[in-house]
Amino acid sequence: MRTPFRSRFQAGLSTVPSRTSAKVKDLALEVLCNALPSGAMVLDSQCRLLFANREASDLLTHWSSSSGRKSLFKACAVPSIPPDVILACHTLKTGTPAHRRPQFGGRLFIRHKSNPHLSAVVALERSPRDRRVAVFCVLMQHRLKASLGEGRKDQLAMLTPAERRVAKLVADGLRNSQIAAELGKSTMTIKPQLVAIFAKLQVDSRTQLATLLRSA
Repeated sequence: MRTPFRSRFQAGLSTVPSRTSAKVKDLALEVLCNALPSGAMVLDSQCRLLFANREASDLLTHWSSSSGRKSLFKACAVPSIPPDVILACHTLKTGTPAHRRPQFGGRLFIRHKSNPHLSAVVALERSPRDRRVAVFCVLMQHRLKASLGEGRKDQLAMLTPAERRVAKLVADGLRNSQIAAELGKSTMTIKPQLVAIFAKLQVDSRTQLATLLRSA
């Protein structure tokens, strides 16, 4: 979070031939950002959205709902920036009462008020090329989606993001009705997901599933 996303990824593009067009480099940069498991988002100094990768767009939809879960309504093309994130940006921009100056390089951690699994880190950064330009870098994360990122990736990679969330809650000991309530779904949706999870991971019980995930 110490440098803007673009600057951080420019190093990864150093192997691209110099004759490659700027358009191709921008496309490569966008592909890299979209591959990030966390929600990467950049706002201008007025908290207007400049860039959001796919995961950030999905998490913004979750954050904007009252419960921190995905809304039942169709998400808009450009999700609105949560007030919590805007407040954190304002705090970094104005500084503390004792030191009324922008906190460049500072970070603020915020958590969704209703869903503790949703969180974000907000940082205020200067452009390394033009010190007059400042942007806010935001990394959003959903703990249930990220918790299965390590371990037996060969098996867990076969699960969809929705199945991973269900599997994690099963490993935590929740029943189908509790999982449905946690994810804002019906038990009729959870049951076929569990059948698919058991088949993909080749387990026969919830205990075997929990053991597999804990050893991953």
